[in-house]
Amino acid sequence: MSFTDMLYEFTEWLRTTSLVEASLDISNSAPSLWIGTHFWAIPAFQVAHILAIAAAFGSVLMMNLRILNLAGMSRTMTETSRRYLPWVWWALLVLIVSGLFMVVGEPVRELINPIFWIKMALVIGVILASLWFQLSVRRNVARWEATHGGRVGVRAAAVGILVLWMVVMFCGRWIAYAPV
Repeated sequence: MSFTDMLYEFTEWLRTTSLVEASLDISNSAPSLWIGTHFWAIPAFQVAHILAIAAAFGSVLMMNLRILNLAGMSRTMTETSRRYLPWVWWALLVLIVSGLFMVVGEPVRELINPIFWIKMALVIGVILASLWFQLSVRRNVARWEATHGGRVGVRAAAVGILVLWMVVMFCGRWIAYAPV
């Protein structure tokens, strides 16, 4: 079965769930109707969402470039983490809030879309990876500083997290073009 076939089957399955009724109910709610009648609302939420993605990904990129010894070598890993992790967490908060507004504004387009659900699963993965990283730095400060994050597994994880973020961003754009 090809990826396209799996997406089609996933879409067909989504259409059999209570998400259809839920998305129709949401689309008739006062907040959804308000968003729908104000032409600037969805673009404003999308801009906030895109800027938050830029802040989060840029911060993750800088931390991972430090892990890979490609940038920021004048700072310790602890300093790098302190500088960029707050940006990641605040950006994730803005992403969640703006994403919720976009779902409320266009619930059928989002909730019956398989790419949306793939993106949500990947976002959970990104959040868990970010938590793992933050806890790892806090627990193993001495090791991080001694090896400059140089362990092969850590470097592979850094690259994997960057790839995961890029796939999340790709899915975010793909949502608009996936048939529902």
